[in-house]
Amino acid sequence: MSSSNETQPDRLNRPDLTRSTALITSLLVASLSQPIIAKGEIKSSIPYVRKKAWPGVVKATNDLPDDPAMPALAAIRAAGLAGAIRVPGLGDGPVEFLLRGYTPGSRATFEARAGARRVAVKAYAEDPAPEAALYEALAAAGLGGESDVRVPPLLAWERDLRVLVIGWLEGPTARDLVRSGQGRRAGELAARWLQRTASLPMKLGPPLGATDVMDRVRTWVAALTASDPALGTAAEALAESLARTQPKEGISRLVHGTLYARHIIDLGDGPGVIDWQRFGQGPVELDAGTFLGTVSRIGLLDKTRETEALQAEETFLAGTAGLLDGRSLAWHQAAVLLRLAGKQNRRDDDRWRERAHALLREAALLAEAAR
Repeated sequence: MSSSNETQPDRLNRPDLTRSTALITSLLVASLSQPIIAKGEIKSSIPYVRKKAWPGVVKATNDLPDDPAMPALAAIRAAGLAGAIRVPGLGDGPVEFLLRGYTPGSRATFEARAGARRVAVKAYAEDPAPEAALYEALAAAGLGGESDVRVPPLLAWERDLRVLVIGWLEGPTARDLVRSGQGRRAGELAARWLQRTASLPMKLGPPLGATDVMDRVRTWVAALTASDPALGTAAEALAESLARTQPKEGISRLVHGTLYARHIIDLGDGPGVIDWQRFGQGPVELDAGTFLGTVSRIGLLDKTRETEALQAEETFLAGTAGLLDGRSLAWHQAAVLLRLAGKQNRRDDDRWRERAHALLREAALLAEAAR
């Protein structure tokens, strides 16, 4: 990340960057000036206060990632340093940016604020046109601002800059709900989402299924092996079990692809789902297993929240009765836990191996249940 406060005139004066700066400025001003009409922009009626700062949040434009793979970042930095992004009628100050997520060389997500208004700005290394088309299709299918099950509205996008501007969905995530003693609510929201979207007649996105997951399993196993040989041995055994029990999947539907508990938002009157960059066509059990895997991780790694995690799972399964194949669901949940085990070494403490082993043990039990 860049921490310099000095403007770089040679970069700001380049014709291509000047054009990009004007584009990003116009997109944001137009988006933040729109009247609030979508229910998804209304604050959730469920009281929730975040006790800790969001991890990875970086305030101010001069702290944006310096990543040449995403052209929108340089445009945002240039406009911000110049004080160019100001929204008439929403305060005298420039638009503020908070970094909400960043994958180097791939994507970055920001919260852009002007007065009381907020939008999400998503910068990409690749063409975001498929995701833009998906937001438009979902809105046309009835998952817009007037629905009790919805996605954020697409407000603007620019292909050359590879950037989307979408509405901000306000409320606690399903992960937050489990952690704050509202596990049943988390399970209810996820079940409502799957019941509403399982029959959507959309054929957008690449194929996503057990075969695609198995292709990625090899990468996850290799990463665990490199970080700890004992974990690698356990992961290899799990991968072999997953290969033996790989489900034969039938009907493909629109799937989110990464339906983590943190991607489901409680909007008060129903769920909203964000972060669609990994969407595709696959079995509904893929999304269901992903949700359950991220919920069970909470209980496995924090015994004080084990009851809430179990309540979320029970409520979810009751709300999706008749929709899911049990063996396929167990298989996809096991695969997600393998993936999550491989992420434990990102935490700077001495217990990451213990946590990874706990996730792999649970995954092995689920893989056996998939027989």
